[in-house]
Amino acid sequence: MITYRNLQESLNKPYRWKRGLSSNRGWNATFKVDKNQEYNFRALKVVDRWEIVFWLNNKGKGFDDESMALTGTAGGSGALRVFGTIVQIFEVFVKEVKPTKIKFTADKTEGVRTTRAKLYARFATKFARAYGYDLKTQDNVIDIDFLFTKKKKNK
Repeated sequence: MITYRNLQESLNKPYRWKRGLSSNRGWNATFKVDKNQEYNFRALKVVDRWEIVFWLNNKGKGFDDESMALTGTAGGSGALRVFGTIVQIFEVFVKEVKPTKIKFTADKTEGVRTTRAKLYARFATKFARAYGYDLKTQDNVIDIDFLFTKKKKNK
């Protein structure tokens, strides 16, 4: 069970991460949780918004594709620490790029991912409030889209 205390501790102790090559259309970062597990964070500019994805890179480890798994084999509190690292990367991306629109999606399939979607929803609500974005969600049965739009300042 994820408690608020576990989540706060995990958010305060992210893994060390590094920026990858970035441009005005893409922003990247990676981090490792051990010798065999590397996570990737990617923000891509698609028309008028930035779309965010992150995944556990399983290439070369007996898998044919890259897994979109957050927890992978990190499991337990390691999964929270992975999420804490993603949150930190996400916040640095937003501070640097200052996007007006951001989108990410939470998968709700395979049982355990419904809990993940709830965690993402809590993060999205807190992030929108803290950084001045309006948040719209769209429940698509198998996933949820989160769309952030920067609030316009009153003149």
